[in-house]
Amino acid sequence: MSGRLAAEVEEGLWDGVARGLLTADSFQAVRSLLSARQRLNRRARRSRRRGLRQGVHGMNPAEGRWTLMTKPAVIDEPDELAEAVAEQLLARWGVLTKQVLVREACGVPWREVWWAMRRLEARGVIRGGRFVSGFSGEQFALPEAVDRLRRTDKEPLTGETVILCATDPLNLAGSVVGTDRIPAVRTNVVKYVDGLVVSADEPADRAGQGAAT
Repeated sequence: MSGRLAAEVEEGLWDGVARGLLTADSFQAVRSLLSARQRLNRRARRSRRRGLRQGVHGMNPAEGRWTLMTKPAVIDEPDELAEAVAEQLLARWGVLTKQVLVREACGVPWREVWWAMRRLEARGVIRGGRFVSGFSGEQFALPEAVDRLRRTDKEPLTGETVILCATDPLNLAGSVVGTDRIPAVRTNVVKYVDGLVVSADEPADRAGQGAAT
């Protein structure tokens, strides 16, 4: 045991999370920490001293465990950094285009990522070409992503519908697919029907704004 009050431990966890030094093995631990912080703030407004003396807390140790983040290795070589960014983005998206990179705040210019992907293509690690229609410029993809796209292209349309909150990272409307942007606010939703973006209240047979990859 640390010998610290529960409120002090929670304050330390908040500080560690804010600095990017800590991570939890479940999101429930984050919810528990947030709930405890809100309860502490409510009581603190009435009597901060009383709240600390009572050790106001609400975290359940069974809800998750916290651990220190591993310090990432520093990459000084620009080409190595660009390749690391390219590999990360390809692992996230499967197919990478300039339009997709606009959504990513990676700090590496497209031209450097593009050259990195050309080098990876020359090594046979990834493939270059045109894999998804509707995008200008060269595209790069992981081999498994290309195989998956080919299989999906041969499958019949079933009207499969996926509805997401507009704050979800897969809200690609207006930036990667489709023409109309759906603001990323909690009250909005994004609806995909057979991979096409449609309005939340628009029938599926009118879908046609763009394909989700």
